[in-house]
Amino acid sequence: MSPLLALLPKHEKITYFNRFISASYQKEAKFYSTLHTSFNNEETIPKLLPSSKARGEILSPWFVSGLIDAEGTFSVIIRKNTKSLAPHLNWRVEIVFKIGLHKKDLALLNQIQSYFGGIGSIVKQGRDMYAYRVSGLSENLSHIIPHFDKYSLISLKRIDYLLWKEVVLIIKSGKHLSIIGLQEIVNIRASINLGLSENLKAAFTNSVPVIRPILDKNYCIIPDPEWVAGFATGEGCFFIQIKKGRNKVGIGFLLLFQISQHIRDKELLISLIDFFKCGQYTQPKLKEWGYYTCTKFSGNYNIIEFFNKHPIRGAKARDFADWVRAANIIKKGDHLTIEGASLIKNIKAGMNTKRIEYSNFYV
Repeated sequence: MSPLLALLPKHEKITYFNRFISASYQKEAKFYSTLHTSFNNEETIPKLLPSSKARGEILSPWFVSGLIDAEGTFSVIIRKNTKSLAPHLNWRVEIVFKIGLHKKDLALLNQIQSYFGGIGSIVKQGRDMYAYRVSGLSENLSHIIPHFDKYSLISLKRIDYLLWKEVVLIIKSGKHLSIIGLQEIVNIRASINLGLSENLKAAFTNSVPVIRPILDKNYCIIPDPEWVAGFATGEGCFFIQIKKGRNKVGIGFLLLFQISQHIRDKELLISLIDFFKCGQYTQPKLKEWGYYTCTKFSGNYNIIEFFNKHPIRGAKARDFADWVRAANIIKKGDHLTIEGASLIKNIKAGMNTKRIEYSNFYV
């Protein structure tokens, strides 16, 4: 047991173990090799057996969509292919749905893979990142598209999804094997994410980016509390700031909950103010990112009450648990004592990027 966990009250320890993967889970889980092929520098890891024991708690569909709004991508990869079924084209189109997370959230990626019925593969990307990846046509048609058609994304990432879906349907029809169909895909690709690479621009000089769809003005209405839980699991941050205080210990504390997004999703972040009944939106000058931030103690207790009902998942749940511990110390007034202030400082020292890895778990 970690030193921090030992300090938790009994009821918080129970909550902790309900939310996080246990040692017995790892002992019961079996791993098998996968037939999926790795691409570029991606290293495919063994797939977790999708048994009832290995799956653990089933994720809410809206939680999954919220997490994908935060961390997912929909990509159309167009590359040279000398083994094309249509030799006159010599291009291969790959449709990829992917979500990438830090290695400490590998268990959460396994849960996402289980949610989608065990399809796809989990691959290592670089030193500390892993990604859940689905690239098969049949898998995207049978699992990925039905999910996001029913549980819609509500950030502007939804536009990339809709364009990506058009490419999937073109491939399903077989039109991608014609010059006209391939060019249609390239035109769509030009309007997804960062657009065409320089190589594709040179190869397809007649490309005309399609017009990106315009979403309904109410597109960013939060559909379900679990969407917020998923989105905050991906983009939320829990901070403790230390400042000089006019008290006998000379230290003050500020608890801060924050979610950041590109300024194109400003309206989505603003909607969180009404949702949580607290916080504010800020956008630094000359920056492309905006922030929903809550710092008032009364607002923080709204945040705590919400995430106790709709939990943060993965490694970030440990940061939330520590943040709550600090809030409870402050609520009792113990932060005004040397012992209480020291405890909060120790909690802060072990949060976020400073959290240590202990026996293959982040504590």
